[in-house]
Amino acid sequence: MKGLLIKTTTIPTPEKVKFIKENNYLNGFFGDVRNLHCLEITHLFDNIENDIASKALLIGFSQVAKNEKVKDFFIKGRNITNKHIENCSKKLHKDHLPSPSFLDHLVSTSTDSPFSDKLMVFHKIDMFSMKVRSYANSLSVNGRKDLATMYSRFLIEIGLFVEDGMKIMIENDWMERPPEAVDRDHLASDKFL
Repeated sequence: MKGLLIKTTTIPTPEKVKFIKENNYLNGFFGDVRNLHCLEITHLFDNIENDIASKALLIGFSQVAKNEKVKDFFIKGRNITNKHIENCSKKLHKDHLPSPSFLDHLVSTSTDSPFSDKLMVFHKIDMFSMKVRSYANSLSVNGRKDLATMYSRFLIEIGLFVEDGMKIMIENDWMERPPEAVDRDHLASDKFL
């Protein structure tokens, strides 16, 4: 893949320290909107790279899934992921910065699944759960209201998507119950005395 993938963008090294003097630094929708700062650029680029890999997997998984609900779940995830890529890329492009290239063309045309539907659904639930952490981290270091709104919306969409996946896992009896804390109130009830 050497030479095929876009490297992260570089920004000029500041010649001196500059301090923020006005509250408009936080603008993002109206007024004087500043350019992206280095952490915002890094997180946008990283989120796009993760989403590009996720989208390619979702394309492949949707081709090979046997269960129709599972197939629809993967297609929905692909569409959500594509929308997130587009929104993050627009933010970079507005400041004349590059965004990573898609990997869609590298997905084979095979319709024979190397994995079970159960494993593929679990993988996407896990991968999208990691996106929650990544988007929340991006939200925490940004300084513009438009980025905060975008990441907040992404988190809601991801949460609903993961819930859809959990429902599929439960409906198909694929979801094992994880160990839980002891229910002390139940143990202290009259049934056990």
